[in-house]
Amino acid sequence: MLDCRAEAEDDTVLTIEGAEVGAVFRKHSGHVAATAYRVLHNRDDVEDVVQEVFLHAVLGLDRLRDDAAVRAWLTVVTIRNATERRRMRAACVPLAFDEEASSDLLFSDGDHDRRLELTSVVAVIAALPEQLRLPWMLHCIDGVGMPGVARACACSVATAKRRIALARARIALA
Repeated sequence: MLDCRAEAEDDTVLTIEGAEVGAVFRKHSGHVAATAYRVLHNRDDVEDVVQEVFLHAVLGLDRLRDDAAVRAWLTVVTIRNATERRRMRAACVPLAFDEEASSDLLFSDGDHDRRLELTSVVAVIAALPEQLRLPWMLHCIDGVGMPGVARACACSVATAKRRIALARARIALA
C-alpha cells in the first residue's frame, strides 16, 4: 500500500495508508460535498473544498478510528473551510441565492405547485443568517446531534439549540 507522509510541526512523522484515505473519501465525499454546498451555494467551489478537506484528512485522519468521529471531524473541517472560502469571496462578490441550481437539486418531475412551495421554503432557508442556517441544516437535514452541531459551529450546546429554535421560528413564520 502507498504511504502518505507529512512532517508535523513537532517533527514527528504522521503516516496514513493510501487505501484507508481512499476508503474514507469514497464513504464520506458525498457528505462533505453536500455540507460544503449548503454553506457556499456555489458548485464551482465545492470541488475545491472537498479536495482541501481530504488534504486535511491525510494529516489528521490517523488520530480518528471511530467512523462517527471521522464523519464529525470531516463535517467540522468542511464547515470551517467552506465558511472561510465564503468570507473571502464576500469581500469581492455579493452573495446571492442561486434559485435555478437549487430547483435542479430538489425537483426531478414537473409538479408545479410543489415546485413553487418548495422553492419558497428554500428561499426562506437561504435567507437565514449563516449562524442560524448551518446549525438548523446540520440538525434537521443531516441528523447531527446537538453536541456535534455545537462542535461544528464552534459554540455551546445551549447556543446551538437557541439558533436552531430561532431558525425554526423564522421558517414557520414564512
